[in-house]
Amino acid sequence: MKKNSFCWALLFCAILLSACGKEDVAGQSFEGGVKKMSFNLNSVDGIGLLPAINSVSLSGMQWKLFCFDDKYRYQFECNGTIEDVSSDLQVDVPKGQIFRFLFLFATDAAMFPTLSLGDTYWDLPAYAPSLPLADPMGLLVSKGGEDGTIRVAASVSKVAVTLIPRAVKVIIQKHESVSPDLAVNAITFQNAAVAIPYVQIEPRRYNEYPELPDILRSTYSQVLSGDGTCYMLPDMCGGSFATKAVLKVTDPVSGAYELQVSVPVGMALNAGAGKTYYIDVTSDTEDGLNATWATHTQPATLRIATQNLWGKSASVVLDHFNQIDVDVLCAQECSGFSDAEIQAKGLYIHSHTNNGQGRCSIISRYPFTGVTPNGYGVYIDLGDGFTVLVMDCHGAYKPYGPYQLNGIDYGGYPATTDVDYVVKVNAEARKDMVDKLLEDVASATTPFVSISGDFNEPSWLDWTEEAVEAGLAPYAVQWPTTLALWEGGIKGDAYRTLYPDPVANPGYTWTPFPSAQDTKDRLDMTLYMVSPNTTVKSCRIIGEDITTSDMVFSPWKFDHRGLRTEFVYTR
Repeated sequence: MKKNSFCWALLFCAILLSACGKEDVAGQSFEGGVKKMSFNLNSVDGIGLLPAINSVSLSGMQWKLFCFDDKYRYQFECNGTIEDVSSDLQVDVPKGQIFRFLFLFATDAAMFPTLSLGDTYWDLPAYAPSLPLADPMGLLVSKGGEDGTIRVAASVSKVAVTLIPRAVKVIIQKHESVSPDLAVNAITFQNAAVAIPYVQIEPRRYNEYPELPDILRSTYSQVLSGDGTCYMLPDMCGGSFATKAVLKVTDPVSGAYELQVSVPVGMALNAGAGKTYYIDVTSDTEDGLNATWATHTQPATLRIATQNLWGKSASVVLDHFNQIDVDVLCAQECSGFSDAEIQAKGLYIHSHTNNGQGRCSIISRYPFTGVTPNGYGVYIDLGDGFTVLVMDCHGAYKPYGPYQLNGIDYGGYPATTDVDYVVKVNAEARKDMVDKLLEDVASATTPFVSISGDFNEPSWLDWTEEAVEAGLAPYAVQWPTTLALWEGGIKGDAYRTLYPDPVANPGYTWTPFPSAQDTKDRLDMTLYMVSPNTTVKSCRIIGEDITTSDMVFSPWKFDHRGLRTEFVYTR
């Protein structure tokens, strides 16, 4: 009983950059050899100010790349003009390190900041354009992680770079209650930011900072375009102040006058660059016109399942996919069908070898817009500006720690009571997979990230002291695979988010067909990147009967139960 080619898909509007060789890196020579990184520009979900992505042209724009080490210390920079669209950006970096990159693209190189050796990322000065913004696409920056940079290990060869504008789009919308003859002619921003530090690209929740940096503020006005659109800089609004605005309106009855825009105290106009806000103009019989800031939050739902397919055929797999009603299936042990059989049914599929542990496949109703450097994940376009990164994995089937600690010899690994030894050998067996997963996570260009799979190891949240006291586990064990992913930034376990008590809800997925000597374990999981914009709406076990599962299908055809998770994303 088995317990249960590197591909880089160019995004459909990817723009390739001119080369930056080693000679551009301040003449540095690196001891221990160099690693060549190739950067591909992804403008699909990053450039969101214009309705048509392909209307954005970077031809002729200036670019600059800053490289920092993992402690945010400035290392080197490259720069040039986008002319040659036939090559990726190539950069030589020393092997065996972690780097943080910041890319800037501008219509004028004078917009770029400068740094010197000894400076850090936090020493980057502010971006202070002429206001009002005449060209909202005049400065684009790379979207990074929580601190604004793209964190990449030197072992990675391909890196996707998502660009976002520094401008915030503001749309004035008239409610149907407002006279169609009302004209909104101009807007004046009061107490608005006129300079933004480059390091404030991310995160988007500035009001969570313990100390807000000083921001230069002023008042400036813009004449509105015919569609009621204007642009401003992202702002950091604290709990006691916010950017205010005044609309200059004209209507046939009252003539020209000013309309104050109300802003709820503490509302943060701080969703970072490249975002869209709204000013809603409404009318009522008592107070006349009102204008209010609005975020117009949009939700997107992703229904995702993980299932060890036990080598079943395409017909069985497709039938299962449709019965459980999901958008994406992360599957393991996919030896019984080909990609072509899935594609023939109008679905999208990406398969990888899971680092030699057997074929994994991600099957989706939605199209893919990219693949992670190690091939463990795909970017999936959900529409409406939502792009998610879905990753799929299958942990080594031996050693199997629960057998070892429950007195069962298996796969050449003896039964033992030595918890430290079991943790050690299980960590070693799955370390390469974990390292590659974390490298792919570090390269993510979206905050919506999930990892699903058959881990062949329980969660570090399951074998607790309380589980031991309840007789559900022989020892308290912090299982190493999920713990390493947790420490690497994947701090969400979908099932445990909704059911935090492993005694009340053990969530067993192994096995529907237990032998006389077997264990009950939760091996099949969906982990995710925790953020205020991600909610776990439901997480259900799929299996053979109502005593073990939340969703029942009979006869059950797989040697693991599955897990179906529904995420709701907002922006």
